Amino acid sequence: MRCTLFTLVALAWFLTAARPGTAGDEIKAVNLGNLNTEADENDPYVSPSGLLLFYASNRAGTWDIYRSQRTSGATPFPPGKPYLAHAEYDERAPFLFQSRELHLYFAKNPVVDDKLKDLKNFDIFRKTGERQPQPILHVSEKQDELWPWLTAGGKEFYFSRKLSAGWTLFVTQGELPGPDQAKKVGFEPDYCHATIDPKGLTMYLQGPLDGRRTGIYRSRRAKIGAPWSMPEEVTALNHPEGKLGTMSPCLAGDRLYFASDRPGTKGGLDLWFVPLAQIK
Repeated sequence: MRCTLFTLVALAWFLTAARPGTAGDEIKAVNLGNLNTEADENDPYVSPSGLLLFYASNRAGTWDIYRSQRTSGATPFPPGKPYLAHAEYDERAPFLFQSRELHLYFAKNPVVDDKLKDLKNFDIFRKTGERQPQPILHVSEKQDELWPWLTAGGKEFYFSRKLSAGWTLFVTQGELPGPDQAKKVGFEPDYCHATIDPKGLTMYLQGPLDGRRTGIYRSRRAKIGAPWSMPEEVTALNHPEGKLGTMSPCLAGDRLYFASDRPGTKGGLDLWFVPLAQIK
């Protein structure tokens, strides 16, 4: 069978065009600009309106949670101001959830007694209004827990726990889970830090890459309650020149926010976003 040059070119174009979101596609990630510093900015959470951003930064020496608000989606986020900050322990992984009241979920690792400093670990808390944050019982254990995410309506509560094999993704039910509800999602260790679309059918998460780097992956399911597919790397989003990689995904509207030390950072990890249309 003869194969003309035109046929080879057409075949090459088809193979490239038929695989959106793979290496070679143009991903135009946008740096969040003046919000980023020479320190690390990580764990972005953007409200569904796209106007409110919570994130973690270690610019003061410990990890603190910062808050930034803009007036419209067409304007950049201004530099954040400390929202939850403490000089003696870390606060990370913010997640805002609206039910009958507005709740801020986050993780912190205080030491309540110097005799217990060897047991210091991240637990997940919930802050409602001006009330004192309360730990999420039946989720917070002796291991580290980070990165809470509730699906629309608060039906599923996802979080990550650091087990001996690595960070492991768990799911339980409801805004305040009951005892013995937390179950492993079923992914390999270090596939963690999930963000889920409003329909509850598409998940982005972070996972391991070669060279001890981190990248962003995607998983899908057919319906609520069905098993999640094994995570597949979003290759075009994971820039090869980031020493740490690409991590901490957060879905908000038609954008995916994340942290990365790819070229163009101000130092350490910066916050970025990419339109979802570029990786679909």
